[in-house]
Amino acid sequence: MLNNRILAQLEQVFSGLNSSVMLLDAAGNSLIPAEDIRFSLPDLPSPGKPVNHEGRLYQKCLSSPDAVLMTPEQDSRAIRDAFLLADTMIGAIIRAESVSSDLNSAWQRLLENHLTATELNAVADEYQIPVRTARCVLLIHLVQVQSSSGLDIMEEVTPKGQGDVLVAMDRHTVALVKDTAGMDGLEDVKEFAEALEETLMGETAMDLTVGIGDIVDSLEEMHSSYRQARRAIEIGSQYAPNSHIHVYRSMHLERFLSELSPELAAHYHGLLFNRSTSRLFSEEMLNTIDMFFKKDLNLSDTARQLYIHRNTLVYRLDKVQRLVGLDLRRFDDAVTFKLLYDMRKCVTNGKKTH
Repeated sequence: MLNNRILAQLEQVFSGLNSSVMLLDAAGNSLIPAEDIRFSLPDLPSPGKPVNHEGRLYQKCLSSPDAVLMTPEQDSRAIRDAFLLADTMIGAIIRAESVSSDLNSAWQRLLENHLTATELNAVADEYQIPVRTARCVLLIHLVQVQSSSGLDIMEEVTPKGQGDVLVAMDRHTVALVKDTAGMDGLEDVKEFAEALEETLMGETAMDLTVGIGDIVDSLEEMHSSYRQARRAIEIGSQYAPNSHIHVYRSMHLERFLSELSPELAAHYHGLLFNRSTSRLFSEEMLNTIDMFFKKDLNLSDTARQLYIHRNTLVYRLDKVQRLVGLDLRRFDDAVTFKLLYDMRKCVTNGKKTH
């Protein structure tokens, strides 16, 4: 099977040949170059045996029977050497891709905790994977994947260190097993993810969502970091949909809220947000409060950001205090409001969360 990754490598090989050689599929469609051209193939009974047809030379590949080499040049020693070299390289790249696929499958099973201790040690030994190294998992989800897979896209834009591995989990999702030696904890890992997001957006205009699990010291703990990274994406998309990078260790409040049952969350949310307060908590008021929290309860910064007078902001906060008894200028009352307000997400996303 000549997938896009193999064809990309083969295109480089074919461009270096001295003779003009094309690669076709079994129906005569041009694979290299990737153009909308179709040729009428002759009968090719034996792989490795060139056949003249309509002024072109064709040869079925030994390494991939569904692939056909073709050249408009006359049969010659140079052409046969070019066919032989191309066929040999196709076989070599297919074998290398098979090894890569086996390694990817091994990493998949390891991250999903589908390996026994004995199997894990065998995988580490076979692929020479260090057992004791500080690593973490960055789970990368791409939505706008079309012709290429998520792995193909991330291979192009991800700067990998010596111990880093990209693992295809599905067509849209890739796990980057990141060697964190020389990095200053998860802050550096998050900065790496931010740079990766910027690179991807700049080169492909695609968005990504990244979940970052904890740094672990052994191969047998990697599934824990993977599980945390996956959970970070699930919780982050629910409680911080405007952010694309979610660090599991930093999501204390979001993780707490995600553990609440929808029924319990609805009860506490309703204590503050109900029919009697619906007029108070208009969209304008909620936007004001949200900005007040984003500006760390700073009145002047909030008023400036909202383009309102400071006294207008004070009036709105006084109104909340008068009607529901919470002074949002006080830290404790602000935390109470934030908790009760965010519980609405537990209610609306209860089925997804649990």
